[in-house]
Amino acid sequence: MKGLLTSPGRRHLTAISQNCSTADNQVFSHFISQSTWDHRTLIDWIRNTGWRLIGKNGVLVIDECANPKAGDHSVGVKRQYCGNLGKVENCQVGVFMAYVKKGSRLLLDYRLYLPECWTSDPKRCDSARIPLKNRIFQTKAELAYELIVEAVRSKIPFSHINMDGFYGSQPWLLTKLESLDLTYVADIGSDDRVFLERPEYGLPSKCSSKGRPHSRIKVLNAQPIRVDEIMNKVERWRVLRVRKSMSGFLEVKFYALKVWRIDKDVQEPLPVWLLIRKELDDSNVKYSLCNADHINSWDRLVKMQSERYWVERSFQDAIDLAGMADYQVRNWQAWHHHVALVLLAMLWVIKEQKHFLEDFKDFTPQDVIKCFKIWMPLKEKTSMVVAELIVQNHENRKNSRRAKMKRKGRTSFI
Repeated sequence: MKGLLTSPGRRHLTAISQNCSTADNQVFSHFISQSTWDHRTLIDWIRNTGWRLIGKNGVLVIDECANPKAGDHSVGVKRQYCGNLGKVENCQVGVFMAYVKKGSRLLLDYRLYLPECWTSDPKRCDSARIPLKNRIFQTKAELAYELIVEAVRSKIPFSHINMDGFYGSQPWLLTKLESLDLTYVADIGSDDRVFLERPEYGLPSKCSSKGRPHSRIKVLNAQPIRVDEIMNKVERWRVLRVRKSMSGFLEVKFYALKVWRIDKDVQEPLPVWLLIRKELDDSNVKYSLCNADHINSWDRLVKMQSERYWVERSFQDAIDLAGMADYQVRNWQAWHHHVALVLLAMLWVIKEQKHFLEDFKDFTPQDVIKCFKIWMPLKEKTSMVVAELIVQNHENRKNSRRAKMKRKGRTSFI
């Protein structure tokens, strides 16, 4: 944990062993890649400890985090959309669950997304040491549902669930959450459609005596409309405060309307709130569906819609403070071990922040790291040690190039 939180630069295994420990790189590599300790046991403890640290009635937030990776050997890597870069790139994608309350946030659980090109390739799975039980393809939405079910089983006392547009555009997922009697706020795309009046389902009547009778159930009394068309017709917006920021209160334009969402597999009315939010300059429009039909306060609804902001802060904290994106591992077990240790490190950071907040109300996770670096300084290095490290680094690079040439069938290099 000390290495993840205090090592300068990229926090890969070599840097951690050189800066923070008397153990060599091979010991750390074995602990991450080869050791058989169960990351799920650690995550279960983090999940059950983490929500208690944050407090009851927080919000579960589901989102994904992608890290760019070169080559095609790292487990789960594929050319796919990378949110960090905002474009399609070669990357690994993890689906994460965060727990947030009044600005306090913590990543509690995760799943690695394996594309079909991985699960359908036994040789590739063997190379990455993926367990047989995990070689079944699951969509990101299915992984998200698995995380939510696990949170329910763990009896985390959350008030509602927030999800981004990818998950909100999966009608089956929203229906599943409703069947579990869970409240959600799910972002959707501007081209998603809803009904403005309660739909009535049935078999259309025949227009003539010829032909077969209709066999498909359809909506008889209304046509779905795009949510951006609804937004364009709104005349009276309310300006509401979302949260306090460094420069004051963040204010947005907001509108809420009762609508009925569409799920082609469920022939019954599904009433929800359509939440529309945009900046004061009319930019950055955001659409969400919310099934909290018992809530009529727009102030409450806009705050519920805005909770997903904190998962982005959780990712940034884990990347900047604990090196979540700095791993240099390829196999299944190593990736899960690394991420589990990052979540453990961030749990400790938030615990220490809570302690300091009793006396300093503006104490941040970054301040905790500054204190930790004073309490646990880096390993001192003599000139001789630095020289040995330089020689070792050159030798490691040479060995890496030699291994790469061997994989390509070449026996020598310059």
